Parts: sequence; C-alpha cells; structure tokens
Amino acid sequence: MASTGRVSGLLLPLFSVRSKTDFGIGDFGGLDGLFRWMAEARQRLLMLLPLLPTAPGDPSPYATRSAFGLNTLFIDLGSLPEFQATGGEAALSDEDKRLLAEARSAPRVRYDLVFKLKGAAFRRAYEHFERTEWPQGERARAFSAWRTEQGEWLESYALYTAISEERNHAPWWEWPAPLRDREPEALAAESARLERQVRYHAWLQWVAETQWNAVRQKAREHQVLLCGDEPFIIGQDSSDVWAHRDILRRDARLGVPPDDFSATGQDWGLPYFDFAQMEKGAYGWLKERARKAASYYDLRRVDHAVGYFRQWIRDDQTPTGRFVPDNEEAWRRQGEHHFRLLSEGAGIVAEDLGVVPPFVRAILKSLGLPGYRVMRWERDDGVYRDPHAFPAVSLATTGTHDTEPVADWWEAATDDERTGMARVYPEFQGVHVTREFSPDVHRATLASALNSGSDLCVLPWQDVLGTKDRINLPGSVGDANWGYRIAQNTEDLLTDARTREAAQKLGLLTASARR
Repeated sequence: MASTGRVSGLLLPLFSVRSKTDFGIGDFGGLDGLFRWMAEARQRLLMLLPLLPTAPGDPSPYATRSAFGLNTLFIDLGSLPEFQATGGEAALSDEDKRLLAEARSAPRVRYDLVFKLKGAAFRRAYEHFERTEWPQGERARAFSAWRTEQGEWLESYALYTAISEERNHAPWWEWPAPLRDREPEALAAESARLERQVRYHAWLQWVAETQWNAVRQKAREHQVLLCGDEPFIIGQDSSDVWAHRDILRRDARLGVPPDDFSATGQDWGLPYFDFAQMEKGAYGWLKERARKAASYYDLRRVDHAVGYFRQWIRDDQTPTGRFVPDNEEAWRRQGEHHFRLLSEGAGIVAEDLGVVPPFVRAILKSLGLPGYRVMRWERDDGVYRDPHAFPAVSLATTGTHDTEPVADWWEAATDDERTGMARVYPEFQGVHVTREFSPDVHRATLASALNSGSDLCVLPWQDVLGTKDRINLPGSVGDANWGYRIAQNTEDLLTDARTREAAQKLGLLTASARR
C-alpha cells in the first residue's frame, strides 16, 4: 500500500451525523460541515462503517443485502431534485411534519420513523422522475447510461430487491423454484413484469452514487481521505448469495473458533466463501467487489482479515466447527494470495483483532498492509506497550465501534490498569491518575494515540469529546445499537463552544505529533 504519511482522523458512522435538514439520520449532505470541522482540527481521514445496502428494517450496517452499491437511507433529500420539485418538506402532511420534527430532535436514530419518512419521500420523488424525465429527459439519460455501465451486480440487486419486496421479504430460498434457482426464462419474465420496481431500485442506487461522488469531491477539497469498511461476508438473504451460491456457500455456517472468551466459539449464521471454486473463475467476483469498493474510498478497512487465511465453519458433520482449509501451509499461501488481490491498486487497512495467529500479522506486514493497534489491548504479559514503539505500518486507535468509549473504559478499569498505562505512556508524565477521566487524562490519552509510531491514527468521535455514548454492544440486540447520533448539527460544529474548543485542542495535539 502506498504510504499516506503520518495521518490522523476520526471514526464516525454516517448514521451518527446530525444536520439541520436530515430526516432523523445522518446523510450525505451532512458531511460537508464535518469536513470543515476536521480541517480546523487538522484531521485528514474519516473512517466510516459500511455504507452497503442493508436488510429491510435492520439498522445494523453489517446486515448487508449486497456486496456492491450504497445504502440509500443515506440519500440527502435536500439535494434530490425530484423531491424538491414536488414541494420538498413543505409538501409533507401535517402528521409527517410532526414525525419529522420528532425524528430530528431525537437523541438517537429513530429508525421506526426514518424508514417510514424516507421511504415515502423516495417513492414520491421517483414518481415525479417517471412523470417528467423518463425515458428521454436529461437525468433519465444520465441514469440509463450509468445503469448500463454497472452491469451484472446492479441488475441482479435491483431484481432481487423488487422480488423480495413483492413477496413480503421472504428469503430467496423460499421463492418459487424457477426464481430461486434463477432459471433464465423465469428471470426474464419477472424482470419484465416488475420492470418499474426494478428500475426504481436501480434509480435509488444511481441517486446515492451521484451524491456520494459529490461527497468525495468535497472531501478532496478539504484534503480528507475517506476510509470505508468492507465486511468479510454478506448475509444469506442477499442478492450476491442468490446469484453466486457456487462461491458463497450455505451448506455450512461461518463463525469463529473457541477461545479464552468463549468455550464454544461463535456461530454467526452466515455463508462462507468457497475460495477453491472462486479460484477456478480467476476470483472474478472478489476482484469486482474490490474494484467497486476502491471506486468509493481512498482506503478501506477489511473486516475479519483472518478469514481470508482460514474460515471456521459448522455443519451437520462437524457441529462444533472446523477450519477450511485444514492446515497452516494452506492458510499462509491462501491469505497472502488474497491480500495481494484485495490490495492491488488500493489502500487497505486489515482488521486483525481477536484471536489471530502470529503469521497473519507477519504476512500483512510483509505486504505493507497496516493492522490495528487498539491501545488498551496492546500489552505483553499484562504490561502495556509504549505506543511510540508501534510500527509505522499500523493503525493506532483508542477504540473501535464495538468497544466502550475510552472514558467509560478508564473509569471501569482497575487501579493497576490505569497506573500501568500511565507508567508506560510518556504523555501521562505529571498527570494525576485517579478513577476520574479528568481533562488531563483525556488530553494525555489523545496525545498518546497521536504521538504513536503508527502512521495512521483514528480517534472515535466520542473519544475526541470525552463522551460515553456507545455505538454497538457486540452480542446484543436492541435500540442501544447503531443509534448513536452526535449532539450538534455539523453546520454548527465550529460555532458550538464545546466542539470548537475540541477542534482547537485536537489541532494543537496533532500538530505537535507531526501529523
């Protein structure tokens, strides 16, 4: 991977962004204000969670229905010509205006309101597009040209989504056999019958990508690199598994093996990759996914990096699980080959957390691909490692979307953990260490990450502000997950006293760290 130099930035999910014109969830339009704050704070990288299409009604960004495309929930309605042409917000019913005000003012994402409000707004906009543009208008011609360029992934996804909608989101394996098994005559007939719905879902993807391209341009203007998040695998009920079940297998379930934290490991209930079959097709699907993702981002975080070396699967024959392949020589060979493919002409950050064999990090290092250094976990026999000694080819961070914010961690840590960290980290010299996450402790924590030897440093937004809002609690299901929203509108980040001061302090720390 080409060096980025010493760069620091933020981790903030797009759904967490708040702006004056959003519909209760972050959207593409809210990012410009964030970029302006980042420029003031000298932050040059924004790491997002996955932006892929997700399952209906599921807020998790990892519940993906496609390995390609964008989550249309993030479309900025204020920048959608067809929505504005039909009266914009002013044309909403009184009840919907009330619900929109409720969604906007909510401290967390109210998905129950967001799905309803944005879904109706998209339909209204598309109906106007059909009446006034289709098929020969300027925007219709641009859409048609883009649709032709996208090829197989888009047509498969749009048809899958249209069929799924009509069948009340029954999984594809419960569809009539000719559709389930993708018989050409059945697909052609269904495409013709559902032509309008198929076009609608393709159109939404065009709108989303057009707006995302505008975001990318604004990011370049503010010298901000965009880092995406690429899930290892996708859901069973997805357009890709429906279309490519030879390489995305459902005869076993993906998970992770037993470790010190779980005697039985984890069963994720997800399909797994048949890499041997994929190799016969010259890795066409994997290369195309990587190419599409690289067109969206400057860097991308590859989730569950160890899965490209070896997969832990369970089936009826081995209900407790087994590795595929079944030997270390094959793991090494396979992992190196896969990461050479994934990183070809693209920036990669490998998520190498959890129980990972030492050879995985060694091979990633030999390929020049940075892995993670989560500071609270970087210890040798209980002794913290000095972040100044982190390798340059790595990413230092105070936490991830799955961890509690560092303020919470600090106050829940043992006295030995707090004093142990302060003893090793030079930035804590002279800091009075108590259970309280004091301003001095907060500053020392941020400085320790920024001064680390890692070329990349990513700070969760909550850790920058010292707040305790959590994004996700792994292993749990509920409203507490994937609903976090920042307190301020992005348009106000440089006028709000707290966030303006945070930008100034972070900028000084970043300059001192020579980033």
